[in-house]
Amino acid sequence: MSSARVMLVAALALAPLGCGGAATPGATPGTAGGSGTAGVTGTAGATGTAGSMGTAGVSGVAGTMGGGGAGTTGAAGAASGSGGAGTDAGASDAAVDTHPTPTPDASSEAGAPVLNAGVVSLMRRVADNELKAPGTEKDWIHGSMWTGIMAAYQITGDTKYLAAIKTWAGAGWTLTNGAASRGDDQCAAQTYFDAYLSSPSGANMVMLAGAKPSFDALVAKPPVGRVEWWWEDALFMVPPGFVRLGAATGDKTYFTVMDGMWWDTYAFLWDAKADLMYRDDMHRNEFWGRGNGWVIAGTARVLQYLPADDAKRGSYVTMLTAMATALKAVQGTDGMWRSNLLVPTQFPNQETSATGLITYGIAWGINNGVLDRATFLPVVQKAWTGLVSVIDTNGMVGWCQPVGAGPAAATATSTTPFGVGAWLLAASEMAKLLP
Repeated sequence: MSSARVMLVAALALAPLGCGGAATPGATPGTAGGSGTAGVTGTAGATGTAGSMGTAGVSGVAGTMGGGGAGTTGAAGAASGSGGAGTDAGASDAAVDTHPTPTPDASSEAGAPVLNAGVVSLMRRVADNELKAPGTEKDWIHGSMWTGIMAAYQITGDTKYLAAIKTWAGAGWTLTNGAASRGDDQCAAQTYFDAYLSSPSGANMVMLAGAKPSFDALVAKPPVGRVEWWWEDALFMVPPGFVRLGAATGDKTYFTVMDGMWWDTYAFLWDAKADLMYRDDMHRNEFWGRGNGWVIAGTARVLQYLPADDAKRGSYVTMLTAMATALKAVQGTDGMWRSNLLVPTQFPNQETSATGLITYGIAWGINNGVLDRATFLPVVQKAWTGLVSVIDTNGMVGWCQPVGAGPAAATATSTTPFGVGAWLLAASEMAKLLP
């Protein structure tokens, strides 16, 4: 694939809303990381056995692949490797999934795991329920939900999920504020770029072109003297798009710029004693469940495409391991994490959006050899039991804390698009991990 040139356009620094609360940006930047090599391509699939097409695999450095592919004729699938802060909100309801779950074929893609059919079936139920009324917005609330729908496509190979993504993205695959480098709006881009990476071609370049200018604005003029991503949620919303764009274009500048901005945020918000991150400068007295969920999930999604020789890759692995260890220590006996991680009695109810994101990050680490299986498999197994308990027979995901900037309560009927996305991301890794 030929390298695309970085477009030099002026950065538009619009302050993001965060997860419902405003805050004052910090001012202590970290140091920029070095540059990595470009491009990650998944392994070509052999013959699939069930479904509509070969699987879109995810090929990070450790080579995690999507599930076995499908095709009524068992067509060969070419699997490219493919597989944020906003204000939280949303809801939805619906009916039992009757779509038959395909039996994944371990031989349908080199190195692909056999998927857990029960997890895949639940994943379909949740995704199908959400798609009954998915919303057309491209804000982070829905953008993070669509990362989960993309995960459903990557796991099942069912083209109805990709078709829904294309409808949501629209013909231009644009962002809410165009070329503005605003984290709230850039979340949607990671799903666009995953769609391209699932089938990279000249005809699909529009999947990159619509959102690329907003990232190019930051590349052309990286923030100097301020922390651009001053709220922890942003580490899920924007960096996964950066590394996917770097992989798709072969331009390693995207990795370099993203590294520098990421570690600025780390220096500003990381607490070395807790091995967790504050939500922002105004919330340094607490560690929010969903906020830290965004961070560990974002770290995993960056590692998916960060080159093996990137100067900062080892630091991301260290960060993921430290967070997983700290979060293991505060997991509830029911497998769920609470909204206030270190003061669980403040809001004792289970909280799905935090638990889904944390489970995804840790399970991804196990599946990719980044986290020790013996240590962390019991953690995600227990978490998955909790996550299964929060969905109803229609596939509605409950116990999601609504929009906020810190810990708050949730109920059995409180559901949100981003909570659904978090649940689906967790399911996508647990489908590969559970026997």
